[in-house]
Amino acid sequence: MKLNNLQILRGISALLVCCFHFSHYLNFENLPLGDMLFRRGSIGVSVFFVISGFIMAFTTRKKDFSINTSKEIILFYKRRLIRIVPLYFLLSFAWMVMGRSLITYFHGDGLQRLIHSVLFIPQKDTFPVLYLGWSLNYEMFFYLIFGLSLLFYSKRYIFIVAFFILTYLIGVNFPPENAYFQMVTSPLNLYFVVGIVFALILDKVTINKKWATLISTVGILSFILFLLNIIITTNPLLNLIIVSLFVLSFLLFDYTFKFKGNRFLVFLGDISYSLYLSHPFVEIFFRKFKVTGYLNIPYFILKIIVVIALAAFLYHFVEKKITAFLKVKLKA
Repeated sequence: MKLNNLQILRGISALLVCCFHFSHYLNFENLPLGDMLFRRGSIGVSVFFVISGFIMAFTTRKKDFSINTSKEIILFYKRRLIRIVPLYFLLSFAWMVMGRSLITYFHGDGLQRLIHSVLFIPQKDTFPVLYLGWSLNYEMFFYLIFGLSLLFYSKRYIFIVAFFILTYLIGVNFPPENAYFQMVTSPLNLYFVVGIVFALILDKVTINKKWATLISTVGILSFILFLLNIIITTNPLLNLIIVSLFVLSFLLFDYTFKFKGNRFLVFLGDISYSLYLSHPFVEIFFRKFKVTGYLNIPYFILKIIVVIALAAFLYHFVEKKITAFLKVKLKA
């Protein structure tokens, strides 16, 4: 089954994060347009987490891991590493070079930061070398636990859902000081759980068009109101509900409505990982040029176009080629 609309949502989420990081260009003296539109654009990362949880369950739900269990788990980890690591490491190195601080990463705090970045281990009050890697720390931790859950065969989803709910509750009652355990107990992990639950439910339950229309309308409208800061909440569980309904809306476009989706928007989904990791480089480049006043609006649009162009280049000539090469070499 093709999930074109879920792929479109990947693209939307990556662009939201990008617009969040570029939003200050749209803040004018009497009109903070950037804050009005994209102050909460970072929520795109949470959308990614729900999608990741869904995809992991969707792609493994019918596999029997009781046969060749160790080989299947190793294969799972290989594929996840091939998907995440090459482009991230490459762009992290490029970020170090562009910052003209390469030598600082070979001793002291810089070396510690580099080691933590490479191993996907968070540091307290310190971002990874390429700062967007903070979200990949969560992704890789989720993949670690998901891979271990395969040892439980048909009970694997019970294990992983119970694990993340339990660790969240521990974090609520005993807030950890250590950065790694803060990640382990973070409410952000519940977004992965929701994605898994959606995959299992939609595999068994058919939602008719009447209910799908209602859910999609509520999901998209509430997300837009949240994004525009009309719905104001700091409650992590309410945020989870809003994001989850938004993702479910796009899943229903695939499962119930069977929408094919716009080809360009599907393409944005294809390049979303490259777009997400590479857009800070575009920001650094455009800082060299000064634009004032409302000229920043077309300037903002130009930057988004350049971000998409760079991501398309990286996707076709770096991400896809490296992934294909490593799949052959690592037999994944």
